[in-house]
Amino acid sequence: MNLRRKLGYATVALALSTGAYAANIVEAAKAAGEFTMLLKANQVAGMDKTLMGRGPFTVFAPTDAAFAKVPKPKLDALMKPANRNMLKTTLGAHLATGLITMQAIEYGLAANDAVVVSTVNNMPLVFKREAGMITVNGAHMKPAMRVDNGIIYVIDTVMVPPMPLQPTY
Repeated sequence: MNLRRKLGYATVALALSTGAYAANIVEAAKAAGEFTMLLKANQVAGMDKTLMGRGPFTVFAPTDAAFAKVPKPKLDALMKPANRNMLKTTLGAHLATGLITMQAIEYGLAANDAVVVSTVNNMPLVFKREAGMITVNGAHMKPAMRVDNGIIYVIDTVMVPPMPLQPTY
C-alpha cells in the first residue's frame, strides 16, 4: 500500500474516530489515493458535482485496481464523450441515494440469503455473504468510509450493467 493511500485511510480513520467526517465523497476519494480512475470517470460523466452535493449517497467505489480488470478497449469506449450516457449508467450502478449502512446490510443478511436495494438507475444491488465476506453483485466490499454527504464502500470490481440502459437521474 503506497504512502498516499495510507495517509488517506489514516485521515478517514481519524475523522471517523472523532465523529467528524471528510467533507464529501469526492474529497475522501481523492484523499484515499486509490480512486483516480473513478474520479476521472465521474468528472467525464459530469457526476463529480453531484457527489460533492448534499446527499446522502452511498457509493460502491471501485479502486484503480478494479478498473484495471476492465478490458482497455471497453474502458476507453466508455470514457469517450459520445458515450457519456453509457458511462453515467455504469457509474449509476455504483450509486444509491440514502445511507446503506453495514448494520442494515448485516441485519438483512441475518434473516435472508440476500439483501437487494436499488441504485439511482433502478438496478439491483444484491448483497450476499460469500466465503465469510459480504459482496455486492459479486464484488468484495471493504469497511465503509463515512463522509459528510454519505458512505463510501471500497469494492474490488467495476459493476458494468447490461447495455443499453439509460440513466434515470
